[in-house]
Amino acid sequence: MGSRSREVESQIGRRIVSGAIQPGEKLPKVEELSEQYGVSRTVVREALQGLSSKNIIRANQRSGTIVLPSNQWQWWDLDVITWLSDYQGRDGEFYLDMTDVRLGIEPIAAQLAARNATEEDKEEITERFKDLENALGDMKKWAKADYEFHFRIIEASHNTLMISLLKLLHNGLVISREKSLSTLRENPDLQQGEPDSEIIKRHKDLYKAVINGDEEQAKSVMENMILRVKELFEKTLLQNTQIK
Repeated sequence: MGSRSREVESQIGRRIVSGAIQPGEKLPKVEELSEQYGVSRTVVREALQGLSSKNIIRANQRSGTIVLPSNQWQWWDLDVITWLSDYQGRDGEFYLDMTDVRLGIEPIAAQLAARNATEEDKEEITERFKDLENALGDMKKWAKADYEFHFRIIEASHNTLMISLLKLLHNGLVISREKSLSTLRENPDLQQGEPDSEIIKRHKDLYKAVINGDEEQAKSVMENMILRVKELFEKTLLQNTQIK
């Protein structure tokens, strides 16, 4: 697939995941899309083929090209994850979904990291923790450093499937971290202390547990950390729903 068709695929895909085009809606004909995006019909067909391979749309000779329900999309596809990550709407459903995925993986990975981490792993985790401390105050820098810290712990688990899955979710995980920090700062009533000091304390507890080889503590701290993020999202989502 050429770069132009990838671009058109991305533009249409983003419109669909953002809700601008709803499931069940019919896309315009190839000729109309060609004119709309200023590309050849071949480019449009390639773009639609890409969306079809992700189960986002389905082409039918009689009924045209229909947008499929979101529960049929290939959510683990890197493009789909990226589009969903970049679109920060959907009343935060994406963030809650991402948090539940983390909850199912990261506590066990932390436990395995405490058991399996090599000296080299521990050195890397230590460096990433220092980066995390130095990133406080800069939300985007912190979100990236936090992902790198957590991912280095996942790598120290030496579980190939967990590592591969977290790599796939990279964009969503970084944006989710930005959202959780901003949510904490914007809602003083949900804080259990100063946002930065609360966050760094939790991460320091996790760091120590992994470095010291305390498997149960590492699992418990990671689980409580993610549950805290989930609590923040649930409470703010509830507030947003009430406002509407």
